[in-house]
Amino acid sequence: MTRALLIPVDDAPRPVDVDGLRDLQRLVGGDIEAVGWVFDDAPTIYVNESGKFDGLPPNRAIFAEHPGTRWDGSPIRVGDLLDVLYGPIVAVGFDPATGEDRDINDAEAARIMSRFGENSIGSGLLATLGVRLVARYAE
Repeated sequence: MTRALLIPVDDAPRPVDVDGLRDLQRLVGGDIEAVGWVFDDAPTIYVNESGKFDGLPPNRAIFAEHPGTRWDGSPIRVGDLLDVLYGPIVAVGFDPATGEDRDINDAEAARIMSRFGENSIGSGLLATLGVRLVARYAE
């Protein structure tokens, strides 16, 4: 068993035990996709691979925490919307030496609670609605 955190769509993160791939798939509701870039794999978060396209509800918005540059050369400013994650999210520790998941540690759990805790509930829905409104008025 691997200690992890489940981030439900409309609730705060909570601890869960994960027993392999099938458990991860069950928790996210389908095939998994690692979204390692959010925390640089410390921890790794998993979402439903096709949740965004299959109509799963928006969960959490991901906003830039550091300035940077997009693939097209445009700037990324702190607070810019980078993505929205859809459906349930599972966060686990990751061991880069073995390429295997491991128990989430206290520091990683604290990062999850800081970014995806109670204050972020509904952020995915709000961001999705905002993008749709901007797109509608841009037409």
